[in-house]
Amino acid sequence: MLDKYNLDLQHLRSFLAVAETLHFTSAAHLRGVSQSTISLHISRLEEALGVSLLSRSTKVVELTDTGHALIRLAQETLQSHDRIFQLSTHLKTQSHIRIGLTEDLVLSEFPLVLRNFRNQHSETQVSLTTGLSHALRTRLGHGEIDLMFGMQGPNETHGTLLWQENLKWYMHPQETLSRKYSIPLVVFPEGSVTRRIALETLNRHKLRWHIAFCSDSLSALLGAVKAGYGCTLQPSFLQRSALASPIIMPDLPEPPPVGFVALNTRQEFSSLENMLIDATKDAFPS
Repeated sequence: MLDKYNLDLQHLRSFLAVAETLHFTSAAHLRGVSQSTISLHISRLEEALGVSLLSRSTKVVELTDTGHALIRLAQETLQSHDRIFQLSTHLKTQSHIRIGLTEDLVLSEFPLVLRNFRNQHSETQVSLTTGLSHALRTRLGHGEIDLMFGMQGPNETHGTLLWQENLKWYMHPQETLSRKYSIPLVVFPEGSVTRRIALETLNRHKLRWHIAFCSDSLSALLGAVKAGYGCTLQPSFLQRSALASPIIMPDLPEPPPVGFVALNTRQEFSSLENMLIDATKDAFPS
């Protein structure tokens, strides 16, 4: 028994082939099936709808008024069906990755990593969140990002180590420092790896210091250094950034290096994540 509320789409396709050719044999060639199959499809479609779609004679096939009316509806139905599968195919190829990134990496070679990634995976949507490493780890734990690249301080073990990076002191060339006086520092807020290392390094060498400028924006810190507020401790690769010029390295104690790590909440990285990680390691060789 035919279900009148669930039409067979193959029956609609055969009907449209007949409507186009007005010939059962031609419709069969168009559909790649036998003439008897076309006849069966039309008969079952008429039975399901309870109407006559074709006016048959020995010489010619003609559409009834109902048949003419069905053409547009059948076309729309099949187009909607095809669009659903096109959407399904698109969703299978399209993906989305949410990346957390410390701002120093944004000012480094990392945009080139993203450029190469985009060229290879143009269907992958990337959402980028910047922040301090400890803030990014919090967002990662809350499920707001999928993968983060950030800094790992001395004695920290979180994340997969990608490379070690030296830290450098940065200061405007027109400013001077004297170890006899308190050293003005331009730093991130509490929780920052570079802030902690800067203070520990100066304390270890018994040098006085004070916070002259504080911001959670690296661009703001570099701007403050250029404005003469003091010196800041940041990764050495920032020397290659145009935003860090003109800035020199003052004569201050050398701090320990830091690690840059990749981190997610799973035991393994996805294939997309591994591609980004490998490209990042290539851009920042140890």
